[in-house]
Amino acid sequence: MSDTPSMSDLFGGKGSGGWLNMPRAEINAPGDVDIAVVGIGSATPYTAGSYCHDAPDAIRAARSWPKILEQHDFDLFGVEPSEGVLPAGITAADFGNLDVVADSAAEVTARNRQIIRGAMTGLLDAGAVPFVLGGDDSVPIPVLESYCGFAGGPISILQIDAHIDWRDEVGGEREGLSSNMRRASEMAHVGKIVQLGARGIGSARKADVRAALDYGVAFHTMRHLLAPDGIARAIADLPEGVPVYIALDVDSMDPVLMPAVIGAAQGGLSYWQMMQIFEAVAARAPICGFNMVELMPARDVNDQGALMASRLGLSMLGLIGRQRAATR
Repeated sequence: MSDTPSMSDLFGGKGSGGWLNMPRAEINAPGDVDIAVVGIGSATPYTAGSYCHDAPDAIRAARSWPKILEQHDFDLFGVEPSEGVLPAGITAADFGNLDVVADSAAEVTARNRQIIRGAMTGLLDAGAVPFVLGGDDSVPIPVLESYCGFAGGPISILQIDAHIDWRDEVGGEREGLSSNMRRASEMAHVGKIVQLGARGIGSARKADVRAALDYGVAFHTMRHLLAPDGIARAIADLPEGVPVYIALDVDSMDPVLMPAVIGAAQGGLSYWQMMQIFEAVAARAPICGFNMVELMPARDVNDQGALMASRLGLSMLGLIGRQRAATR
């Protein structure tokens, strides 16, 4: 173990709360919380294994020193003085990790999905915004299924990912990480799907791309996002004012910045491009849910992937908090 001081050491040691030292809460008693952070290590892993099961705790460990949420964030507020990441009166709590199991057996994955749907439905019924720390990219399927009775009505999806995830099945499994957008498209409560950042090779066949186009997906590949005003044009494809669920796969980032992934693809998003996307979405539509998946701690380098994931999550937390405050 290194004796080099960490940021947590410099700012008063490790927090005693949850992620970002926010209060802890019980999933069966959500109470009155604006933003509900939940770790979901597994849903429907393939037989190769649940390689991201420990990601939620890696993200929590990266940036959770005392009073961090009360400090000024230059990335969110510039030089306009602030009281901290969350506006006054906005509450966020860490509900810990769901009791899901890292196993691909059908009876196990069915139970995992049932647990996830039950937890997410409870949070939505309580009026909270689910904020999911995954886990592989099968996690969003049962999360999105939980929006079938969402009080805000039909939702849009913004997927940010190097891969489009439109496989109908992989080895007979239809609920896995390569199929999340295909399954989402079959949900009656899902409307527009906008997908950003696709690049490289390895996640789609001709039929998968055709199925997505036939559904009406608005694709904005990485090459298109890099064009002048590319991000603005992409976000303009989201229906204005319609609640949007953001499905973020961290391999959308360039692997130089995000090494802790299984499906690295060169030429990905930078941190500031991701911030531009986040801010543009928050200005266009209410964010009704967020997931961050596919961080693979076993491939991390000096915890840089976990630090980046936690930084992105913190930014999204602040933006959702602003939206909630604006409706009060």
